[in-house]
Amino acid sequence: MKKYLLLVLLFFFVLAWCQTKTVAPIDVSAINDLSSLDLAISQVSQDISSWTLSTDQALDIVNKLQQKYIDLTTTTENTIETKFETIQKKFNELSVPVYWLPLWAKRLWVTEPIGMELNKSLSTFNVVNTSGYSSTVLVYSWTYDVSLQQANDIAKKAHLSVSKNFQQAQSLAKLGNIDYISGLDIGSLSKWIVYTNHELLDTNVDKLLSVSVDQYWTLTIETTKYQN
Repeated sequence: MKKYLLLVLLFFFVLAWCQTKTVAPIDVSAINDLSSLDLAISQVSQDISSWTLSTDQALDIVNKLQQKYIDLTTTTENTIETKFETIQKKFNELSVPVYWLPLWAKRLWVTEPIGMELNKSLSTFNVVNTSGYSSTVLVYSWTYDVSLQQANDIAKKAHLSVSKNFQQAQSLAKLGNIDYISGLDIGSLSKWIVYTNHELLDTNVDKLLSVSVDQYWTLTIETTKYQN
């Protein structure tokens, strides 16, 4: 009987302790780096699991932490990307040829093909002015099947789809009534593929991406950014 009473008392003591336990408020405005943010998120996760935060408190603090994450990463990304662009401009001033994808395109999950040879004589990279305009053309070659597979893989990662304009041109080629469009032998279009995030007449896209393969087994990645 004494043991039973002792257990009951212990239970009520623990219950009272849990009810009176307070959680130190997290000052989200004082978080200035990702490491501190990570610790705060872990703490909130533990508090939610231990029921030391009410549902309303948890929703409020998580919402504030998410916004803080956006603020911190946006500031950091802009600062770092600006520094990379400054380096790129230095290379341009020194006439140093640079054959790589711009950072903004990499952030959109555009990748270079694997196992293909870069044709530097056909590839270009340039930053035109301080507004942030840049245009990159990277040209690769290997076997036709490898080019098609690599283009498909790149398009999937970057969420690019087959160009509707290109599909219309292919349809004309299949009809067989027209041999050339602007000097292009459309009979060869059956061997082409073009993936893009835009169409030919789109005017509201400031970051243009395309990956294509032509009848000469050439894979071309084009990226254009019109402004910062």
